Amino acid sequence: MSFQFGWKYFPFNEIKLDNYLIQESSIRIVQLSDLHLKKSVKLSYLISLVEQINKLEVDIVVFTGDILQTKAYKLKEHIEIFSKIKAKSYYVTGNHDIFYGSKELKILMDKSNIECLDNTISTILINGISIQFVGLSDRYSFILGERRKVKELFSKLDSTLFTILLAHQPKDIEYIMDNRIDIQLSGHTHGGQIYPFNKLVKLFQPYFSGKYIYNKTYLYVTNGVGYWGISLRYKAPSEIPIFTIS
Repeated sequence: MSFQFGWKYFPFNEIKLDNYLIQESSIRIVQLSDLHLKKSVKLSYLISLVEQINKLEVDIVVFTGDILQTKAYKLKEHIEIFSKIKAKSYYVTGNHDIFYGSKELKILMDKSNIECLDNTISTILINGISIQFVGLSDRYSFILGERRKVKELFSKLDSTLFTILLAHQPKDIEYIMDNRIDIQLSGHTHGGQIYPFNKLVKLFQPYFSGKYIYNKTYLYVTNGVGYWGISLRYKAPSEIPIFTIS
């Protein structure tokens, strides 16, 4: 599909990953990124999206930033729909969330049982396996006077646990260094959204779209669901990754 226009796609993409810590079980994770919600996004689309995610019977749903494309208080009805997600859910902020109101977003996401992982670690037991999630707020959070103490945060990680990093911008993989991070999930780039502008985006985003290996970390950069600017994609299709880790 060369062209995509508007909010009518459910582009689930099954991805299988192997890890020696999870050989006797499996974990399924849905990644939602770059929704860029605004009032014109139909509630019916989000209702259908949540229904389809629930049918997949995944273990975790993660939102990797840029949920907002307008002030959070205008999207109360939209974000309430996420409360119907059955799986444990986390999110981190993106640059647009900071611009449009990350504090107001957190209030709404809390009410929908979506836990904020900005600069926080959370460990959860899934199918008998302890999974360590760590999140970073967007690198532009300094605009709000928030300093990301990445080294201090990562020093608190349990290096014996399978660890997933949620970070809106893929460049944050540069902070991993010697820390044990098995997977980083990111978005931000939209895969360029409209060809040939993707060529320009690649000049600033070395991790542009799809999978990468950085040292021993698997990085996945999704094209995301929504749109920035015009609601159009060309040769950069939207995507909702479903990871099966076993």
